[in-house]
Amino acid sequence: MGFEILLSVLLIASYHLQYGNGRMILTMKDFISNSNSTNVDHSQAFQNAWRALCGGKGGSASFVIQAHETYTIQPQLLEGPCMPRNIHIQIDGTIEAPKMANDWGRNKLDCWLCFEKVTGLVLTGSGVLNTHGESWWSSVALQSRPVAVRFFGCQNILYNGLTQINSPRNHITILDSNNATLSNLHLIAPASSPNTDGIDISHSQNINIMSSTIKTGDDCVAIKRNSYNINVTYVTCGPGHGISIGSLGEGGASEVVQNVNVRHCTFTGTQNGARIKTWPATAVKVSDVTFRSFTGTCAAPIAIKLDCDPNTGCDNIVMEQINIASSSPKTPLTSYCKFAHVVSRFVSIPITCSFHTEDSQPASLNPQPSAPYAISPTTPHTQPHAPTTQPPLFFRFYTNFKAFLGRLGRNC
Repeated sequence: MGFEILLSVLLIASYHLQYGNGRMILTMKDFISNSNSTNVDHSQAFQNAWRALCGGKGGSASFVIQAHETYTIQPQLLEGPCMPRNIHIQIDGTIEAPKMANDWGRNKLDCWLCFEKVTGLVLTGSGVLNTHGESWWSSVALQSRPVAVRFFGCQNILYNGLTQINSPRNHITILDSNNATLSNLHLIAPASSPNTDGIDISHSQNINIMSSTIKTGDDCVAIKRNSYNINVTYVTCGPGHGISIGSLGEGGASEVVQNVNVRHCTFTGTQNGARIKTWPATAVKVSDVTFRSFTGTCAAPIAIKLDCDPNTGCDNIVMEQINIASSSPKTPLTSYCKFAHVVSRFVSIPITCSFHTEDSQPASLNPQPSAPYAISPTTPHTQPHAPTTQPPLFFRFYTNFKAFLGRLGRNC
C-alpha cells in the first residue's frame, strides 16, 4: 500500500513537471511538415520554434526533438531574455549543420547554436549535434571558424546528456556567463582536428563540468581569462591536449583565473595532463588551483606544465594524487614549471619549480586563498571572490528526480 501511494505521488509529480501549471510543450513537427528529410533546410522552422518558446507565457516552456528525427539547420541566434523563467529543450534526435563550409555563407554568426542572454535554460537529451567540421579544418583560417555551441551572457544553465561531433572549432564556449552545469556530455572529434577544444570558458564564474567524455584535437577543457570558481570533476579526457588554464595574457592583457578545482579526471594518450599557459611579459595572475586525483597516460614527455608569469607568478597551486604514466614505456615523463608556488603530494612525476614546496602534511594541501588580484577597471568582472554556488534548486531537483524515476522503473 505504501509503495502504491508513493508511486501515485511520483506519477502526479511527473505529470506536473511535463504538463502542469500551464507549461507549454512544443515539438519540431509543430513547425515543419516534412520531419523525415535530411536534405531540407529546417533553419526557419527551428528559429520559429525558438521564438515561440522564448516568447511563451507561463513559468516554463519545453521544446522536444524526438528520437529518430533529423534536422539540418543553419547557424541560429537563440536570443533572450525569455518570458518563461525556465526553458527546457529536449533533443533525443539529431541536429546537423550544413556539411560543407561554403553552405554556411548565409549567416555571419561565429557560432552554430548561439544562446545569448538566456536565463534558466535546461538543454538535455540523448541526441546528437553534428557540426560537420571536416570541411573547415584544412581550408579555413582558425579565426574564421565557428564554434558549435556558445553560451554568451547566460545564467543558470544546465546542459546534460548530449553528444557533439566534429566542431569546426570549440565544441562549447562559455563567455560572460554565470552559474552553469555541464554534465554527461560526449564531445568527439579526431585527434588530428585542429583547435577543436572541448569546452572553453572565459569571463565567467561558477561553472561546473562533470561526468563527461571529451575526445578532441585540442584542450579537453580550457579555462581562460577572468574566470572564477570553476570545478571540473570526473572528466575522461583523450585524445587531446589535457586540461588547461590559459593561454592567458596574449597581447600584454591583464587577466586573472582564480579558484579552480580539477579532480578525479582520467587521461588517455593526451599531450599533457594539467597545464597553465601564459604569454611572456604580461600581467597575468593565476591562484588557488587544485589538481587532484589524476590517472591515465600521456603521449608527450611533459605531463605537467606550469608556465606562469615571471612578474606575478602562480599562487597556491596544489597537486595531489597525480598518477600519470607514459603512453610509450621508453619515454619517461617529466614536468615543466616556472614561477609557481606549488604544494605537491603523491605525485608520480617529479616537480621542480621556482617557489616549489614538497610537503607531506595534509593540512598544507588547503592553503588560504590569496588576496584578489587587481585588474583593469575595464575588465567585465571585478569581483574575483564571488561565492561558489551549486546548480539552482530547480536544476538539482530536475536531475535528481529524473534519475530517481529511472531507478524506480528498473526496479519495478
